[in-house]
Amino acid sequence: MNKQPVQKQKHPIQHPLFGISTRQWIALVKQNKGIDQRFLHRALFITMTSLCTAPVRLVFKIKYNKKINRQNLQHPPIFIIGHWRSGTTYLHELLSRDPQFCTTCLWDTLLPEGGVLLQPLKRFLGWFLPSERPMDAIRVDIDGPYEDEAGLAVLLPWSFFHCLHFPRNAEEQYSQSIHFQGLSSEQKNQWKEAYMTFIKMVVFSNKGKQFLSKNPPNTARISTLLEMFPDARFIHIYRSPYLVYLSTQKMRLRVLDKLALQEASEETIETQVIQNYIRLMNSFFEQQPLIPTDHFVEVRYEELTRDPIGQITRIYETLKLPDLDNALPEMKKYLSEQKEYKTNVYAMDEKIVDHVDRHWKFTLDRWRYPPPM
Repeated sequence: MNKQPVQKQKHPIQHPLFGISTRQWIALVKQNKGIDQRFLHRALFITMTSLCTAPVRLVFKIKYNKKINRQNLQHPPIFIIGHWRSGTTYLHELLSRDPQFCTTCLWDTLLPEGGVLLQPLKRFLGWFLPSERPMDAIRVDIDGPYEDEAGLAVLLPWSFFHCLHFPRNAEEQYSQSIHFQGLSSEQKNQWKEAYMTFIKMVVFSNKGKQFLSKNPPNTARISTLLEMFPDARFIHIYRSPYLVYLSTQKMRLRVLDKLALQEASEETIETQVIQNYIRLMNSFFEQQPLIPTDHFVEVRYEELTRDPIGQITRIYETLKLPDLDNALPEMKKYLSEQKEYKTNVYAMDEKIVDHVDRHWKFTLDRWRYPPPM
């Protein structure tokens, strides 16, 4: 296996941490053991934008903090969970067409402590984003549904996204941010408070609508989320582990090229992908019984793509969600628009099949996925 750092031709300067507070940024770099020379241009970009956005964060706190803290969550959040590359984005995009829901959008994650104030500049800043996500061909929309975790990375020193920003310290970041291992009670409460405030901010910005989340790291945070939201609903989506393995490998390498502040080898990334999957899914299987049966539904990705309306109907019926008829026209419109979208095609050889069979047999057996060849 090649142990050389992952190399790509282009290394963009833009970085999603541009809205981080300067104090948080300095602490984050120190905690994660610095920045490698090849990525100093990104660090300079984050530092400069952090300083420039400081007045925005200050005014935002003065004007909106009390209003957001008083925001009442009239409806229990709905959490879409599942390992990365299992179809969470597709399901999130589809369900987000229901007008009764609100979702975290990319803009919310870039400046969670000030985005409301910079709405007039949002269109302009959108020009600095890539047109498509690096891991697939899905169009990037600054108002489109996005992962909560990206916003938590701006607000907190513990986020799975920091595994991508600081791959040399990925093991510590993964354990702390997803499993809360090594965090004190005070630090875990800080994480819970930040996430609660972030969700309230999104709900406040959307006039009290029901919060619909898509966040793969939450797959192993069930017990903590139930402490915060006892009536929360959960939708778990899973996909063939063979495809998840290949797709996750590709995602990690491509995203590192866009976000990393430290060097990483392909061998290290492969080890992280294998071990993180095992820990994430085993943790989910242990915690899933904590969810009341009528608050939980599980979806097989292959069945969702084969019969999306049928699976969506089952989700609404199981979770007792209202007004599906109002949402169906927009959902069908989205599905029609996606007909031209082609999913990634992966070369599956015997070595890869044996690799997945050896490491992830526990999910192959549980979900009854046969070898692809």
